[in-house]
Amino acid sequence: MEAGAGAATTPTIPKIQRLEEHVVNRIAAGEIIHRPSSALKEMLENSLDAGATTINVLTKQGGLKLLQIQDNGHGIRPEDFGILCERFTTSKLQEFDDLKKIATFGFRGEALASITHVAHLTVTSMTPGAPCAHKAHFVDGALAPVKPGDSPKPIRCAGLLGTQIAVEDLFYNMPLRRKALRSPSDEYHRIVDVMTKYAVHFSGVSFTCKKHGEHAADMHTTVGASITDNIAALYGQRVSRELLEFEVDQDKIPTGLKFKC
Repeated sequence: MEAGAGAATTPTIPKIQRLEEHVVNRIAAGEIIHRPSSALKEMLENSLDAGATTINVLTKQGGLKLLQIQDNGHGIRPEDFGILCERFTTSKLQEFDDLKKIATFGFRGEALASITHVAHLTVTSMTPGAPCAHKAHFVDGALAPVKPGDSPKPIRCAGLLGTQIAVEDLFYNMPLRRKALRSPSDEYHRIVDVMTKYAVHFSGVSFTCKKHGEHAADMHTTVGASITDNIAALYGQRVSRELLEFEVDQDKIPTGLKFKC
């Protein structure tokens, strides 16, 4: 037998290395944005946190080609556009102690940043009293020019009070993720389902969702409607007639008792 025959082979130990920043950001984006409806959820909550009373959503190919949300909230200051889509930038949290009294949906500032790493993002916004709106494009968390050679800085444009965010070509750079999604029709139904659930709980807000090129909306609620009115409009009169409305006095609930509705 030859010398060394049968000797154990020394295993190759893989090296631990630091991931590139663009890889980290792409992974983080994939954890937050699973499909068009999850991107919409993040943007809906931003609109509600901005005090919007009207939220309109427009989609194309189930939100994969286009997912646009328009609200009439307080808008975004032009000077804030530069860091708008960076990770961990937010207007909802100033210091650590603010966590004790947080009253918003999110506060980490990751939603828009994540979307820019898996889609092309355009933001148009106008604040109260401003003479015009400002519009900017974002890629990988940073301002980006519309065309090569153009300036990436926000440009002045006509607009309405509030913010419009257009997400285009979702998962254009993640073909396996895009391939794993269902049909555009199924993705659109998920979008409508998300909006329907938020519409029920926010009776003071008008929600509208429709497909690009269609005149009629697939779901719509009005500002003055009650929760019961919204349920009737979204789920049908038959469901709303079966509802029983009641109130709970939180002060009379025994200490330690968990109340579930």
